[in-house]
Amino acid sequence: MTHSATESTHRSGTHRSGTDRDGSHPDSTTPDSNGQDTTGPNQSQGPRPLRIRILGPMEISGQGEDRTPSAPMARRLLAVLLLHANEQVRTSTLIDELWDGEPPRLARKTIQTYVYQLRKPPHSAVVGTGAGGIGERVETCPNGYRIRLAPDELDLWQFERHLARARVDLGDGDPESAARRLRVGLALWRGDAFADIETGPALAARVAQLADARLGAVELRVEADLRLGRHHRLMGELRQLTADHPLNEEFAAQFMLAAYRSGQRGTALETFGQLRRDLVDELGIEPSHRLQRLQRDVLNEAPALDLAPDRATAVRATDAQAAPAAAPETPGTPTAVLPVTPVIAQLPSDTPDFVGRRAELARIVTHAKSGSDPLLTAPQVVTVLGQAGSGKSTVTVRAAHLLREHFADGQFHVRLHDENDRPTDPAAALRSLLRDIGMRVYELPDQVDELARIFRSWSADRSLLLVLDDAYGPEQVLPLLPGGSLSAVLVTSRVRLPGLPGAANVELGPMEKDDAVELLASLAGADRIGADVDAARQSVRLTGNLALGVRAVGEKLAARRMWSVTELAARLAPENHRLAELGSGSLDVLGRLAGACARLAEPDSQALAGLAGAGAVPFDIPRAARTLAMDTWAAELLVGRLLDHHVVEIAESAPGAATVYRIPELLRLVAQTHAHARDMADAELRLMSGTPLRAGQAAVPCFTSVLSTTA
Repeated sequence: MTHSATESTHRSGTHRSGTDRDGSHPDSTTPDSNGQDTTGPNQSQGPRPLRIRILGPMEISGQGEDRTPSAPMARRLLAVLLLHANEQVRTSTLIDELWDGEPPRLARKTIQTYVYQLRKPPHSAVVGTGAGGIGERVETCPNGYRIRLAPDELDLWQFERHLARARVDLGDGDPESAARRLRVGLALWRGDAFADIETGPALAARVAQLADARLGAVELRVEADLRLGRHHRLMGELRQLTADHPLNEEFAAQFMLAAYRSGQRGTALETFGQLRRDLVDELGIEPSHRLQRLQRDVLNEAPALDLAPDRATAVRATDAQAAPAAAPETPGTPTAVLPVTPVIAQLPSDTPDFVGRRAELARIVTHAKSGSDPLLTAPQVVTVLGQAGSGKSTVTVRAAHLLREHFADGQFHVRLHDENDRPTDPAAALRSLLRDIGMRVYELPDQVDELARIFRSWSADRSLLLVLDDAYGPEQVLPLLPGGSLSAVLVTSRVRLPGLPGAANVELGPMEKDDAVELLASLAGADRIGADVDAARQSVRLTGNLALGVRAVGEKLAARRMWSVTELAARLAPENHRLAELGSGSLDVLGRLAGACARLAEPDSQALAGLAGAGAVPFDIPRAARTLAMDTWAAELLVGRLLDHHVVEIAESAPGAATVYRIPELLRLVAQTHAHARDMADAELRLMSGTPLRAGQAAVPCFTSVLSTTA
């Protein structure tokens, strides 16, 4: 219930006639023998003022006496009426709230009985005094009931007025008045709203909203105190609130700011580290861009974090006579008092030694910029596809940096797999995006469709660039697409992404030979490569011209100054050495390629291992069918799926001739390794269980890792 809505309701509700639409007076009714309301005697005086408190256990008093109903179900009904004071509440709504979808057979008559219990004079009423209770305010309406209250009778309305006025004061640059009003408003709370009443679904949801409003008030009060330079006095309260709300980013940011201003940089950085661990462990997300910026500012001792000079002077002048810090009103989730970055710029750093891919970059940039067409009403989507290690992310980040100036409202980067190579839930990705633009995570819905609607609404008229890295499928991408036609989305994936309307596909195959040699030279030194270009070409060929493999070879050569390029090529030549040589640098070539195999369905993974075990010779569909012992139709379907996952590529294709396929060089070695390991494990299991070998099968020797550096 907003303040403005409440005030208008008060105005409309306190100047109406005291009669119902049928002309009867509503103040006193009793159920007759048929369970229907009957009109009681009219009151000659208006309703007496009441004091109604719901921000804690329900308390109702009038003329110094307790008027709180005692019957539990009548109290629940009254709670619903109070939250919709001066509005009609339908009987069906009351039934749903009281019995949660399982009402008794005579639910409406039972409701009338509860209303009668509310309207009974309180036991403490003295005959002849006219002192009444809350029942005087309950009116019968067609198909429902209404309770009439004056603006100052309900503590919730008083709290909302203090909160609304404090927001205005804070916006007008008067934190002193804002802090004072918020303390008065928060003092009205004595616990959770309706703490002593069992709640149904609607009432529980409203109580949760009230709890959020209470937290919002604490949030504003802490912000006002920080603006007033009271960071020293806030430290104890903020430390406790951080412990009570370990996942709350806004509160952590306020604690970091207070600690920094108090000369405790270590505490500020420790707070960020603990928050990051909690977010990753519990939600699988990183801290927001705003929190990461605050961490950098704390590390760099950014002047923007310091208190304004005029305020710092005022604080020093009053510190000696400052009152002791008030006890925390309630746990809260304050927002950070930070310099707000107008544009979110989350793109990873560009690669300084980027080489080649000119045609692919041109396609990505051209299509992403085509949103200027007035006939388009959807964001531009570009999918950058290729096998693991082909450089999809590097190329896409380079393209995104080239496009930054065309998307002035912000650039976002979202990883769609976590560090354990598990697909990211689209709802988690959306919550992360919405948090980064300043929305409170605890106020967001859980359903992915509702989150997507919020993001589309926010982004509809903005010019945004989204980089969605390593998508598992279109179901991950579709909810993350922004609204309108001013934005562009760059998606990288190892698998084809059907179902993205209008998406332009850019395929990344192996690097061009000259580009691969140039990359090798940029890493290991042009002088060393120039001394033996043929050996350099052989080295990159042995990696299949895979960008990840070439970079690993270049780093290895740069670290081994005693090697010549010829020696490097010789060490890479034996297949049973190659993966071991590539795996000893900082780049996990084996892990990246093994992860590509692990993402395949089990039948496809087994088929890939079978094709890899047949050697480096390219194959057509009939040969694949023979190798895998299946018919050509099934083999064609299977090879098509492997193509979609970019673990098989086309070697030769000409009109009228059979298409020839191959497995990329390093991926073939990895698949062979897994197939060998699986065969060894199966054989060991058979030997341990006493299962005889198949006819013609040789005994299996003791298994030594195929990644061993010995022959």
